[in-house]
Amino acid sequence: MEKEIVSRNPTIVVPFSGACESSLCQDVFVYLRPESNGIAVESALMKGVSKVPDWQNNINLVYLANLPGDFLNKKGVVEEHYQTRIKFARKGKTLFTPFMKRIFSEHYKESFEDSAVIGAFSALLLLGLCEDELFKLWVREDDMLVVNGQIVKKIGKYFVVNSDIPAILHKNNEKTDIAVMIFRTVLWGRDFYNVILKMTEVLLDEGILRSESQFSHVFHYSKGPFEQILDAIGFLYDSGGNHLPLQSIRFFNYLLDKGLTVDEIHHFIKQPLLQFRNMNGIIEEKSIFHVTKDLSYDESWKIIRSATAQVLL
Repeated sequence: MEKEIVSRNPTIVVPFSGACESSLCQDVFVYLRPESNGIAVESALMKGVSKVPDWQNNINLVYLANLPGDFLNKKGVVEEHYQTRIKFARKGKTLFTPFMKRIFSEHYKESFEDSAVIGAFSALLLLGLCEDELFKLWVREDDMLVVNGQIVKKIGKYFVVNSDIPAILHKNNEKTDIAVMIFRTVLWGRDFYNVILKMTEVLLDEGILRSESQFSHVFHYSKGPFEQILDAIGFLYDSGGNHLPLQSIRFFNYLLDKGLTVDEIHHFIKQPLLQFRNMNGIIEEKSIFHVTKDLSYDESWKIIRSATAQVLL
C-alpha cells in the first residue's frame, strides 16, 4: 500500500491581523513569482515601501507567509486562480464570444472564422516549443491583442491564446514555494501604483530586474478590489493550512453589506466576464478584474451594478 505524501504547511511569519473596519482601507496582496521567491526580493520590496513618503501612516504589512509548492498543488491554488485563462488556453477558438470575435477581426483585419486561433497547449505541439520558449516568444505590439482578459499573440500563421499559461503551470510545482504579503493601505489607484514603482526602483537598483516593465515577472499585486478577493481565495491561510475566512477582506464585507450573498460573490469571481451597453447602445464585454482595476469600492460597486448580463463560459 502506497504511503500518502503529506504536504508541508504554510510558514506564517506575520499572522493576518483580521478584517479592517475602516471604509478607507484596502488589503493589497503582493506575492512573489516562484522563480524570484527569496529573502533578497522580499527585502527589496520592503525597502521600496520605506521610500514612500509618510509610509508608516499609510501602509502596514499585515500578513507575510511562505506557501510551499506541494501545499499549493494539493489545494489546486494556481489552477483556481487562473481558471478562466486556463480554459481559453486549453479550448482556444471554441470559447470566443461574438464580442471577442468582432474585436479580433477589427484588430487583426482578418476573418475570425478563417483564422487559425489555437490555445497555448495546442501551440506547444504545433510550434514545437517548450513552455518557457512559448512564454518568452516576443511579438510586435500590433500582433498582440488583450480581450476579456485573454491574451492573443500572432505567431506565424497561428493566433495563440494565453501563451504564458503553460509556463505558469510548469513553474508552479511542488518544488516552488511562493512568498505572500498583504499590505493594508489607505492609498488607492495611482497613489498605490506609486508604491509599486518604488518597489520596482529598488529591484532595478539591486540588479534583480533589468527593465521597469518586467516587474510583473518578479511579483504580482492585486490591481483592484475584485482581484483582492481572488488573491484571498488562493493565498490567505493560517499555519495549519486552513483557509482564513474571506470576511477577513474588507471588500468582501463591503459587498455583503451591499446585499450580495457569499455565493453571488463567488460567482463573480468564477465567471468574471460581464456585458455592458456603451453610449451608442452597443454591447461590450469586460472582465470584472480589468474593469475595476485601480477603482475604489464604491466605483467598483457602480460598475457591476451597471452590467447588463454575465457571460457564462
